[in-house]
Amino acid sequence: MKKVGRKPIDTEKRETRITIKFSENEIKEIEKLAEYMELPKTVLARNLLLFGLDEMKGFRRLGILNIAKGVIKTSDFLKKIKFSNEEIK
Repeated sequence: MKKVGRKPIDTEKRETRITIKFSENEIKEIEKLAEYMELPKTVLARNLLLFGLDEMKGFRRLGILNIAKGVIKTSDFLKKIKFSNEEIK
């Protein structure tokens, strides 16, 4: 007897799990959207994460991630300087 349903999009096994913490508001948003899309919230969350991963790959190709890293490092450096100056007072 032939199986019913669509063929899997990919054949890669999903065996690794990660744990992610969300706020109550974030979970409510995910649940509402999952209900609207008629998907389990875990499937929706995975899809959202993979979509974000694809976006980040694009940002990396464009060099935007290097800029973001530089901004973060500069911000961290400036916070240390500000903290040091407050100690002197």
